[in-house]
Amino acid sequence: MDKNPRVTILHWYDDIDDLALTIAACLSELGYEPSIRHYTTDDYGDAQFLFTYAPWGRLQRITTRLEGMAADRRPFWIHWSTEDCPDLRLPKTLVRSIGQMLARLDRLQDEGVAFAQSAPMRWVNRRFHKFRYVGMYDYAVRHGLVGLLLEYSKVYADYYNAMGLPVHYARWGLLNEAHAHEIETERDIDVLWIGTRRTQRRSKLLDEIIGRLDALGKRTYVVDGVNHRPVYGRERSELLGRAKITLNLLPTWYDSALAYRWPLVAASRSLLVTEESLPHAPEYRAGEHYVSAPVSSLVETICHYLDHPDKRAPIVERAYHAVMNEHSILDSVRRIMRQAEEGLHKAQSFKAETYNKVSGLMRTLTPSIGALLWGLEML
Repeated sequence: MDKNPRVTILHWYDDIDDLALTIAACLSELGYEPSIRHYTTDDYGDAQFLFTYAPWGRLQRITTRLEGMAADRRPFWIHWSTEDCPDLRLPKTLVRSIGQMLARLDRLQDEGVAFAQSAPMRWVNRRFHKFRYVGMYDYAVRHGLVGLLLEYSKVYADYYNAMGLPVHYARWGLLNEAHAHEIETERDIDVLWIGTRRTQRRSKLLDEIIGRLDALGKRTYVVDGVNHRPVYGRERSELLGRAKITLNLLPTWYDSALAYRWPLVAASRSLLVTEESLPHAPEYRAGEHYVSAPVSSLVETICHYLDHPDKRAPIVERAYHAVMNEHSILDSVRRIMRQAEEGLHKAQSFKAETYNKVSGLMRTLTPSIGALLWGLEML
């Protein structure tokens, strides 16, 4: 291993996004030599590691590129998924079969096959992306292209493992931008919502709960791209710092929103109140680090904690101290790279062991083969 191992990070958009920059900064701090490139590049810069995330783009482009490289030249591919799975109630065999079919369709489109280029097939391939990702993970694992596949949700990691895909859990960490809000400001917002509506379920719940809170005279603030424009970075951190309570609602019953929303809210000393959620990040516990309630009693629960700041404060403080210790994005990347280095070492050791066995076998067989050939020549 080089003293400063090279890591190529692939980003998905035209411009480099904040997550790519954050991962690069973490890798630099950990002693790696990162470079950021667009996912369409053919040049991975002789990197030992390839780091992708989300996916927010087409993983097929990456599998094709890696397949075209000699095995001993391929970087060790790390993929940190932050995408939700297909509905967890669906049979895993069905999900995997559909995923394999869609991943195959994606490869055929890349190859320019006429059938796959037809309008109906293109329509299919623009949808059902959650299934397609399953198929792409499956393909990358079966063909030895991905070295370390990670999920930021423990629920999803367990789901994939039950399906037969080796996926590790790597929790989401607190982004550095959350540290921007250090000065305590007036908590002049009772209930804050930040996010996108995404589904009819979440949109309906949001309107209903905020409407009832408004009717009770609570000061609410909704950042959903409709009532107020989206906010990011320091502006988002400052807004969270004004909220007594930040609301979490799920687009789907199994969604993992809690896993990435909690660190930001906890770091801002706002109380996260969420509808009941699956344990995507089991380190964060309801009643200890946040408050959870059924949808039917969310409004009553919120009002209870607004009216009793003495009950709100201990949870807020426990959450704050928890997130500030071992829950940063740097901590997450450090754990990922530790696993990646172990995986790369095992892969290299396996190759060396296989080579030595083959070499030893050839050395053993060479005299016998020579004698056999000499005997045949004498016939």
